Amino acid sequence: MTVSSDTISVLHVDDDAAFAELAATFLERDYDRFEVHTVASVSEARKRLDAGAIDCIVSDYEMPDQSGLQFLRAVREDYPELPFILYTGKGSEAIASEAISAGVTDYLQKEAGTSQYTVLANRITNAVDQYRAEQAAETTERKLHQLAEKSDDILFMFDADWDDLLFINSAYEEVLGGSTAELEADSRVFLEYVHPEDQQAVVETMAAVSEGTPEAVEFRIVTGDGDRRLVQAEGKPILDDGEGT
Repeated sequence: MTVSSDTISVLHVDDDAAFAELAATFLERDYDRFEVHTVASVSEARKRLDAGAIDCIVSDYEMPDQSGLQFLRAVREDYPELPFILYTGKGSEAIASEAISAGVTDYLQKEAGTSQYTVLANRITNAVDQYRAEQAAETTERKLHQLAEKSDDILFMFDADWDDLLFINSAYEEVLGGSTAELEADSRVFLEYVHPEDQQAVVETMAAVSEGTPEAVEFRIVTGDGDRRLVQAEGKPILDDGEGT
């Protein structure tokens, strides 16, 4: 629901036309990225939202047809992750708590003066940038999974201790004849397919990778059907906050 990678399309819902116009003027004048669409009711907001190209919703709490919280709950049914900022003059801990429970992205109370719009602009920018980063990461992960499933090689990822399986593609079942379910239950069960004389070399390679050293090892496997194959495996550590996986 994005206009472009740079533009931030904001849907501002507020029945106070003068306030909504002032907010839109400030945001668009001082921040080149913003494109603000103002509506005076939740019903109008839903129509505008369904038309697409909205990156963030900024909504008042008290409005004639529905409250901002009711609107938030409706939005979350169709757009679970879309940034939604409750921007209201009716502030209370109870409303804030209820908004958080309903999945609000941020909660901001209206104040006097124009400095509040600077705060609002920062909140919108941070929420949208984080949302886009998460969407991009999900897209990349999905593509990587699709590529992995098309590979004839076994691709897998374990934690640093080799105790938890993080990822395995379907080639594991096709090459070894085992099941991914058994590997998820016991991450070291694949060693049972390794020829007994080669198991120590594989274990040593696993230990080296856990310590942060890339290693390659060639070994024999005995598949679930009893066939014997010679395979070559490469292990590379993936560092995350200083820990290898």
